[in-house]
Amino acid sequence: MTLAESPSLLVAGIGEMVLSSSPHDHLVAYGLGSCIALAVWDPRAKIGGLAHFMLPSGPANNGSPVKFIDAGIDTFLHALESKGAVLTRSTLKAAGAAAMLTVGSGLAIGKRNAEAMQAALTERGLNLTATALGGNTGRTVQLEVADGRFLIKSLSSVTEL
Repeated sequence: MTLAESPSLLVAGIGEMVLSSSPHDHLVAYGLGSCIALAVWDPRAKIGGLAHFMLPSGPANNGSPVKFIDAGIDTFLHALESKGAVLTRSTLKAAGAAAMLTVGSGLAIGKRNAEAMQAALTERGLNLTATALGGNTGRTVQLEVADGRFLIKSLSSVTEL
C-alpha cells in the first residue's frame, strides 16, 4: 500500500477541509503532529470529507474554517451534509493528536485535541468508528473517496484504519 501521488489529490492544509464525491479523488492531510484529521465517508452517497483541525478551541476563522475543533466541527459536518452525505450512516475516523511537545504538562495539545474531538462528536450524536490517536510520531493520512479506505503513513509504514 502506498499513498497516492496523482492529479486527483486534494490536500487539507492546517485549518482546511476538502470534500469530494469523485471516486478518483484522494483526500490528504500531511504532517499531522498534535493536529487531528477527521475523515468522514458516506458509503451510500460515496461522499468523503477530510478536515485538518489544529487546536481544540478558538474563535471562528473564515480564513481557516476548521482550525479549531469547537468552532469548525459544524462547518465541516454541514458542508458534508450539503453535498448529500448522511452523517448517521457515515464512517468517521480520526488520526493525529500526537504528543509532539514535551516542554511541560500544560502543553498536551494532542491529548486536548483528542478529547475535544470526542466531546464534539458525542454532543452531536456521532461516534468515531476507528482512531489512530496519540503516540509521539507524526502522521500523514489519506481518505480514498471511491471506497472509504483511510490510510495512515507513519515513519516508514502505511497502514489502513
